[in-house]
Amino acid sequence: MKEIEEDIPYYQQIKTKIIEEISNGTLKHGDKLPSERELAEIHKISRMTARHAISVLEKEGFVERRERVGTFITNKRIQYNFISVNSFTKGMLDKGLKPSTKTIYMKREKANEFMAKTLEISQGEEIFCLQRLRIVDGTPVVIELSVLPYKFCTGIEKHMEENVSLYQLLRDQYDITLVKQKQRMRISFSDQKESQLLNIKSESPCLLTEGTTHDISGKIIEYTKGMARGDLVEFYSEPTNPI
Repeated sequence: MKEIEEDIPYYQQIKTKIIEEISNGTLKHGDKLPSERELAEIHKISRMTARHAISVLEKEGFVERRERVGTFITNKRIQYNFISVNSFTKGMLDKGLKPSTKTIYMKREKANEFMAKTLEISQGEEIFCLQRLRIVDGTPVVIELSVLPYKFCTGIEKHMEENVSLYQLLRDQYDITLVKQKQRMRISFSDQKESQLLNIKSESPCLLTEGTTHDISGKIIEYTKGMARGDLVEFYSEPTNPI
């Protein structure tokens, strides 16, 4: 392999080169990659190394293998602004994508110690819990949980239908404008139920986000938790003014 960087494994160098070519537009969605044998010949590496590079790219969502046809660039990564307070539907529509939402459950319950501390309310106080599956262009991408003190949104379950924006509903019906999020993110692995909902293999790597959303006065209005597919979702940070 030319211009070998001795401290970087060969498969990693091949993977990085292909990702760079996707980023700069040399490789586009739908383009066919050279076969393992061709990659091995081009870069003077073993077929096993070429196969490993392609396998990693497939796991990370950059390519897909089609039986008896070959390996193709997919690069269907969905970008989320990690710190912007924005409606999921609006954010996806702005990107030219087709979003939809499926409610997993919607219920009222009493806040336990953790939720009371997080939302800065009394333990046992009533909360509204909403878990939804976010879908983009027909593909499930994120499981989202929203928990709000019920005193801020009394009767919200009567208005919360499929594909209704929670943040828009809070603004229109309850005069609550959300302007800031505090989020944490880490790698997690999907359990059996999450894997079924996201249509991925069990124990697949995912991006777990957790945090709180605040109104214009700084009051905590929402606790959020999301499990996003690691092969499709990409988070980035770009502060914006949501008002």
